[in-house]
Amino acid sequence: MYSSLAQTITMDLDVLLSLAAFVVFLRPSVRKRYPWMFSYLCVRAITAVIVWFLLYGPLLASPEVYTKAYFVVHWVSYLVSAVLLFLGCLDVYRQALAPLQGLVRMCTTIFRWAAIASALVTATTFTSITAGPGMLVKIGVLLMRGVGTTELCLLSLLLLSMKAIGLSPRSRPFGIALGLGFMALLDCAESSVAVLQIVMTPTVQSIFEACTLLTLGIWVAYAVLPEPARAPVTVRADSTIYKWDQIASALGHKGTQVVLQPAPSFFLVDVEKVVERAFVRTLKGKESES
Repeated sequence: MYSSLAQTITMDLDVLLSLAAFVVFLRPSVRKRYPWMFSYLCVRAITAVIVWFLLYGPLLASPEVYTKAYFVVHWVSYLVSAVLLFLGCLDVYRQALAPLQGLVRMCTTIFRWAAIASALVTATTFTSITAGPGMLVKIGVLLMRGVGTTELCLLSLLLLSMKAIGLSPRSRPFGIALGLGFMALLDCAESSVAVLQIVMTPTVQSIFEACTLLTLGIWVAYAVLPEPARAPVTVRADSTIYKWDQIASALGHKGTQVVLQPAPSFFLVDVEKVVERAFVRTLKGKESES
């Protein structure tokens, strides 16, 4: 009775926080800066409402139909969420590196290639996956594991470069990345449990659900609280980050064309030096004779 009551309360909180996150991200100031995160929260809110209805709503069909509907809704939204969370990392990168537009362009290009590589890697595993309901589960687990790795890399990058790019712990990109980090740890743990086919105890399941609620709470808090004014990014002209930004800004742009002469081979340089020394000795010998 207690576990059932606890599960009902957790489910209700998940629906409420999912809807709250969707509403706060609906504001134009947030939605335009984080469009993919907004799309993910929209999918999550719709899925949470449908799942709540399937579990606690009136029984309008047989339990078998509800079970199949729950399976399809859960894992289809899981696949879509994996893609949207990956693109949501791109939103955070763009906002975090906004003062360095060259690096933003390079980051976008890297994300595109990473998406293509992830799709190819996932496609190569299709030959080892048997058709059936389990195929959807395995594909979802593989995708979410790759997305979780990207989210953890994003959080690590922001933690290491916060001062250099003018972010603070109260900045919205950092808060969203922090939530993505919690979500990544949760997804990696769930994928490991699914692969190893471990039966989760009620305690472990409660911990997973608490982490999900904590993530949604972090996103709601950072979206609602006013974002502090971002400190201007000041770097030295000879700093590495400034050079990388200049290089990234120059990629793809055509300017004044300069012809670069090929460097002479080492053999020809050595021959020239030998000839030059012989010529100097010859001149000195003629001068001494005269």
